[in-house]
Amino acid sequence: MIFDTNIITPLHFILLLGVFVGMYTLLQLVIKKHPISFRVYSTGKPIYYIGWLLAILIATPAFFILHNINLAWGLIGSTIMIILIGRLDEDRKLSVKKQLFWQSSIALWAVYFGWAIPYISNPFGSGVIMLSVGGVLGFVWLLICMNAMNFLDGTDGLATGVGIIAFIVLACISILPATQDVQTLVLSFIAIGALLAFFLWNAPPARVYLGTSGSWFLGLFLGMTAMIGGGKMATAFIVLAIPVFDALFVVLYRLATKKNPTKGDRVSHIHHRLQLAGVSPWGILLLLGGITALLGVVAVIAPTNSKIIAICIFALVFLTSRALTMRRA
Repeated sequence: MIFDTNIITPLHFILLLGVFVGMYTLLQLVIKKHPISFRVYSTGKPIYYIGWLLAILIATPAFFILHNINLAWGLIGSTIMIILIGRLDEDRKLSVKKQLFWQSSIALWAVYFGWAIPYISNPFGSGVIMLSVGGVLGFVWLLICMNAMNFLDGTDGLATGVGIIAFIVLACISILPATQDVQTLVLSFIAIGALLAFFLWNAPPARVYLGTSGSWFLGLFLGMTAMIGGGKMATAFIVLAIPVFDALFVVLYRLATKKNPTKGDRVSHIHHRLQLAGVSPWGILLLLGGITALLGVVAVIAPTNSKIIAICIFALVFLTSRALTMRRA
């Protein structure tokens, strides 16, 4: 049997269910109040940015789960910053430079309180490789995760759906015989419970949006969960392969066509191309979510060196196909 489930207890499922019920109930209450300040007016229908609520519902129990008090305060401080800056961006649309500045400040806060990558699994053999620049790598990793989820949040349910898959994969990794990581398991269960409830409101046609606060927090928490218990960055990176390589392609494409790489548009990203091709929101969600799920299976069952090979092959296929579709466009 590939998994060793001895570390799973009924309390873990009770926690997942409790977070799910709490998230769903609070969303229902908030929406019934029709908060004007959270409404997205440009859609012409009552849709709301409620990502801040997701951040609170996940970060609060996670604070008590984390064994290291410094890591716990790093999470809470980063979450508070994300909620404040996220709400500001949702209201005023901060420039890309300002967004990057605040993302960097959030990641620096987390690293200062111990969210670093001290070692990685040895891809060429057993054991681990100790790192002397763990803080720098942790900073870059958290930036990548925050932006990956932010880029995904461009069509109904996509970022939430990918987030659910990512945390299921991390939960599966935590119960492998060679891992047995209770802390990662519990953090993943908390996120899964909250995201499942949020997805019911965020799936097409969406009635709530993650917004900046929700997408940044989701990326941050995913990155942090992957760093717990020795680091599972290769696993999380594979699950986030689509938004990471899509963002890389868009930047390179804009540079090649002499456009500002920091100026957003509604035609460059993969979900934009699918929308322009007439694919429905549910079609986009099922297609990209299905690919992510397949990558997640690879992340769970494959050894580290095979994961590296798989991600290189995927990058080649993905970037080539994206280049061909943009040329045809």
